[in-house]
Amino acid sequence: MSVTESLNTKRLKPRDLRVLAFIARYRLATVEALRCGVLSELSSNAVAKVANRLCALGCLRKFTLLHPTRYFVLGEAGTKTLGLRLDRTYPLGPQSLPTEYGVLLYCSHGHPQRQRLTASELRERWPWLPAVLATAPHAFDESLQTLELLRIDLGGPADHVARKCASDIDSRRQLPEFKSLLDSGQFRLVFITATKEKSNAIKQALDRHSWPAGLRVHASVVPQLIHFTARGQHA
Repeated sequence: MSVTESLNTKRLKPRDLRVLAFIARYRLATVEALRCGVLSELSSNAVAKVANRLCALGCLRKFTLLHPTRYFVLGEAGTKTLGLRLDRTYPLGPQSLPTEYGVLLYCSHGHPQRQRLTASELRERWPWLPAVLATAPHAFDESLQTLELLRIDLGGPADHVARKCASDIDSRRQLPEFKSLLDSGQFRLVFITATKEKSNAIKQALDRHSWPAGLRVHASVVPQLIHFTARGQHA
């Protein structure tokens, strides 16, 4: 870290560090997500000022989500402050952007709010989960003490989303500890899509698959994803 960056990070306030930690957890954030997730005491304008100040310090970078809305990722000084890799400073790609955005909205705007879990948090609490499966988006519902596996609809046919969900479960169903999690009612599969109509179509497609006993499935409609799923349908 350069002398300038070191001086900048010394100027960080506790709420600045909360913002950095939130964006590190969710990979990105918008002003409204920051307001819902960590800065609820501030107005949207005040949150935007905090984020723009962190951009000026090199702790965050911003990119266009859907004009004129911007999204923020960690900047170089932010990654160094948190000990993360520099690739976290890059703009998100055409598949990772709607995936991470869908997870962000589901967790930060839902009722109740959930917390996205990092791969290390997952494996610390559920060490039997193979590392390759821990990279998938997961959240924890504190109110229900339930682990949630999140599958984001990127605009493909309902059958395709259902097959992805089936693959998610098939890769876990042979694990004895996973069966115990199902038996205790502490796991559910969540698919996140943009419209009620698509949600109903996915539910019908899911019914054509076989599922392990005790599996709970939850549908979440996030209308903001329509801009991305419409692109996916015509890609």
